[in-house]
Amino acid sequence: MPGLRWGFTFLLGNSLISNDEKLKLVAEATVLYFKGLDRTEVSGAGYEGVLHTKHEWKIIGGFAGQQFDADLDTEADEGKVRLRFLVSEQTLREAKNEAERYNLN
Repeated sequence: MPGLRWGFTFLLGNSLISNDEKLKLVAEATVLYFKGLDRTEVSGAGYEGVLHTKHEWKIIGGFAGQQFDADLDTEADEGKVRLRFLVSEQTLREAKNEAERYNLN
């Protein structure tokens, strides 16, 4: 059985869309990563566009991961904006083994 899959997703960029909408985009980038998908159309309150990856790996501080880009048309920013996401996966096989050992699943 595979280990537990989890990680961090970082948002880079500036936009006037709401924090809730930014969090939705963070979640969408993370889902694309875990499903191994390359692209999806996105839309929300005041924006629409595409979220995609070229499967490039980048580093932020001590974290490395796959980069995703959101190319958006937004009402708040009055035009096009690009947000970048870094999805850094941390797979914990040992944590899964310990959880099973102590019946924590």
